[in-house]
Amino acid sequence: MDINFHPDEALYLQIADHFRRQIALGRLLPGHRLPAIRELAQRLGLDPGTAARAYQELERQGIITSRRGGGSFVAAGASEKHLPEQQRKRLGTLLEKPIMEALGLGFTTEDIETAFTMRLAEWRERRIQSSAKTKTKTPRLPDEVRFSGSHDIAVELLASHLSSLHPDIRLTTSFVGSLAGLMALEYRDADIAGAHLMDTESGEFNVPFIRKLMPSETVVLVNLMQRVQGLMLAPGNPKHIAGIHDLKRPGITFVNRQKGSGTRMLLDSRLLSLGIAPAKITGYKREESTHIGVATLIAGGQADAGLGAESAAGATGLDFIPLLKERYDLVALQETFGQPTMQRLLEVVRSQSFRKMLDSIGGYDLSDTGTTTVISPKQGKEREQ
Repeated sequence: MDINFHPDEALYLQIADHFRRQIALGRLLPGHRLPAIRELAQRLGLDPGTAARAYQELERQGIITSRRGGGSFVAAGASEKHLPEQQRKRLGTLLEKPIMEALGLGFTTEDIETAFTMRLAEWRERRIQSSAKTKTKTPRLPDEVRFSGSHDIAVELLASHLSSLHPDIRLTTSFVGSLAGLMALEYRDADIAGAHLMDTESGEFNVPFIRKLMPSETVVLVNLMQRVQGLMLAPGNPKHIAGIHDLKRPGITFVNRQKGSGTRMLLDSRLLSLGIAPAKITGYKREESTHIGVATLIAGGQADAGLGAESAAGATGLDFIPLLKERYDLVALQETFGQPTMQRLLEVVRSQSFRKMLDSIGGYDLSDTGTTTVISPKQGKEREQ
């Protein structure tokens, strides 16, 4: 048994927490017998009285039952009775100390929320990379806004901030790329899409693609921000990469975004204009679904370069070479845009607290954030404030 004890809480409570987690994870089931008190104390190198007190705490909460002379067992229904509440309290206790320390150092609640969301995004990417990701279709929840589209840290911050301001509304995210996001919106598999697709002929973002994919729909665009895309490079740029033309050099390892993403389309367009065949780039076929995923691989030394947003490079301490400023829009069908949950989402996008969070990251232009554009099959395009 391995328990990493920490000095801020009584040992018997930490032992009790360990067994609660094992039950919550399904590793201990109702009827399973726990180690005898003396055996547990010997394993942990503690006084038997500490182990006994831990079992008494679990029994008091109805998590285990003890039989005199017969041992201690996981109680029936233990995972449903007290564990969710106990786990929430435990998590709250763990988070309270660093939050208070950060507030004491002068950071605002928006600063703390931004930092927490970004670190959580990085952790999620590392977890995805270390295990096979399986997807199952889950029933839609009440007051759920389903997002599908291109990844950006701003979307994860939006989801976090929305839940903070409106706990009854949940923004679920599926980062599948701009084109797939628009298709999910058209097929009503998403309520809102995220896109940053540039039409090379007109130089306009998103609108030409929406007209082609959804010619009969009235669509509302909400600008989330404008951002800078470019090459994310290992800290210090040890391979002395100066631009996309250097990606074909021997010894340079690249990591790509998935097909259908706006970032992948930008790269392919630049390669075509430079006359560089994708086969000449080592790592071109290696794909990640998010900017943070690309940045994490580079920061970990598994690649030298990747194309992504300046905000992701800054969040992971990478060097950055800017290539293009682009619009990132949230796209919704007008038929659903007036729903209360969507209007709450719009309010958060336009809020000063959300703008402050994005501004603290860097790499964003917020001059159009929250402005809306309506695209109608008959009337064309109309800009609204």
